[in-house]
Order: sequence, then C-alpha cells, then structure tokens
Amino acid sequence: MQKTQDKYEFKVTWEPFFLRPDMPEEGRVKPPNTPDNPRVGARLKAAGEAVGIDFSGKSDVAPNTTLTHTLMEYALKEDPSGRKQNELQEMLFKAYFTDGTPIDINFLVHCADSVGLNKEAAKAYLEDPENRKQVARKALDWNFNGVSGVPTFFMNKKRAFSGAQDEASFIQVFDLISKM
Repeated sequence: MQKTQDKYEFKVTWEPFFLRPDMPEEGRVKPPNTPDNPRVGARLKAAGEAVGIDFSGKSDVAPNTTLTHTLMEYALKEDPSGRKQNELQEMLFKAYFTDGTPIDINFLVHCADSVGLNKEAAKAYLEDPENRKQVARKALDWNFNGVSGVPTFFMNKKRAFSGAQDEASFIQVFDLISKM
C-alpha cells in the first residue's frame, strides 16, 4: 500500500472470521513446543522472518477469538476509518504470535486503552452477550459467503484473493481493480 499510496486511497478494516468455530470459550491448551513437535512450522517461521514477524510459538493456549473480534468491531464502531482496528490488530498479533500473551478480557481492555479507546466503554461492549452474538453471526456469514481461510482480501467490495501474497501481487490487483 505504501508504494501505491500516491495512486490510490486505502481504508483497511478487519472482519470477524473463526478458524476454529467450535473452540470452547476458554480455548484449548496446546501440546508442548518441542523440536519434534514445533508449534510453528519451518515454512511459517521463514515467511514471518522475511517480513519481520517472529512467530515464536510461545502461546500455550489456542484462544477462542470471539472477544477479540468483538473488540475489533467496537474499534470500528468508534473509529470508522479503521485506524484503531489496525493499531489493535498489530498489538494483538504481536501479543499472541510473538510474546505468547494470554488474550483475556483484561488484556483486551488494556489494548483498547492503549490505542485511545475508552476502556470502560470497551469493557462494557465486550461484556454484552448481544455484541458477541452479532460477531459470531457476522463470522458465520463470511463462511456462508465462501470465505474459508485467512487472510482473505476484498478490494472495492470484490474478493481479490486469499492467503499471504507478495507485494507485486497486491500492486497488480490494485491496478486491475482500479480499472473496473
């Protein structure tokens, strides 16, 4: 996006999607991270290193992401530009994939506060069961609409591609979609 920001305007938002829709609310304990059974495969580790991401495998629990997605929805509601969502997502990715931080409601409220959202309002939003149900419905809608994995990229409301892509692929799609 940075290489084409003089040509195009961008608004990035994040949508809820459950990779493991049957995950219990408390998450699942992961097997130990051992050389014979690494939590992060060599391919993912190398792909992350190439772009400055340390997929460490430190997190001992595979989380239920409903609350995280609920916070992301709250951030978008409070800041429709998507900037707060992006700031939160960067914090959450680093916390989980690099630092191994347990993602619970207290940590999420801390993150909300860190990006300038009202922490009391964020906590109230997270605690409201109706908000969590709406997020779950929205995530399920993406499944019904053909999304089967992450990341999936939509550009100008058109599905562009799924999976990690190199920079040239993004630029090619930006150029193609801009002509539609």
